[in-house]
Amino acid sequence: MDMEDRAEQAEEAGDLPTALELWRELAIAERDAVFFCRYGRVAQELEKWEEAESAFAQALRLEPSLPLAMEGIGDLWATRTDKSDGESFAAAKEWFLKALEHERGARVLTFLGNTYVALDDPSAARRAFEEAIQLDADYEEALYNLALLDEKTNPERSMELLDRAIQIDPDYLMAHQTVGRLLQRAKDLAGAEYHFRRCLEIDPTDYWSLLYLANILAVQGRKSEAEHCYRLATTLNPERKEGAEFFARFLESVGKTREAVAIRERAAEIN
Repeated sequence: MDMEDRAEQAEEAGDLPTALELWRELAIAERDAVFFCRYGRVAQELEKWEEAESAFAQALRLEPSLPLAMEGIGDLWATRTDKSDGESFAAAKEWFLKALEHERGARVLTFLGNTYVALDDPSAARRAFEEAIQLDADYEEALYNLALLDEKTNPERSMELLDRAIQIDPDYLMAHQTVGRLLQRAKDLAGAEYHFRRCLEIDPTDYWSLLYLANILAVQGRKSEAEHCYRLATTLNPERKEGAEFFARFLESVGKTREAVAIRERAAEIN
């Protein structure tokens, strides 16, 4: 097995430290811009921000017009946590725009749209998502993110976009979750329950899906099922204060005030 195959295999297996070493060695040995992008991506996943930035910069030195490297730097700035949000998202926007000067694609447009959302520019975000869908009508990420913009102001349009995204990817957890929220607001509890349960089929430990489902069950008077979901969510995520408070309120509503107090006390100790 050659080094590239070993790097691919390590990355697919989630062995990111080994993948990092292999992609680094391969990129340096071959002086290949795409290998430097692969190296940068893994460094980014490991939150080695400076190393990732250096790898993408080297890719651009080798191929100054490579959109993949520009996209990589943009995504790095959009996700890194060692800089201020304002600085990070402004830099991400500029790099995504540079990438689009060389090649317009649905993925980069969706990255750009999400960056505009972070920069509180929903009009520009909408334009980016809509162009992404024009270029690729089946790009579910753009459909989902455009649906989020319409979730509060145009729920019917949001639902239509989410349905399209789910048709493309039936296991799109976040799309199911958003449909569940929309149906919950519309008082369609059975429909909402279905979509929250689909989320948990996809990921049985998903925190917010457990809480949303617990709330739906509690409203329907299915108290033991609701308690199970609340208990699972807070056991898997004891550091999340909001879940502890939701669970405590539920326990109070069913007369378990002593346990509610204990839940709040434990949450206070953790936080």
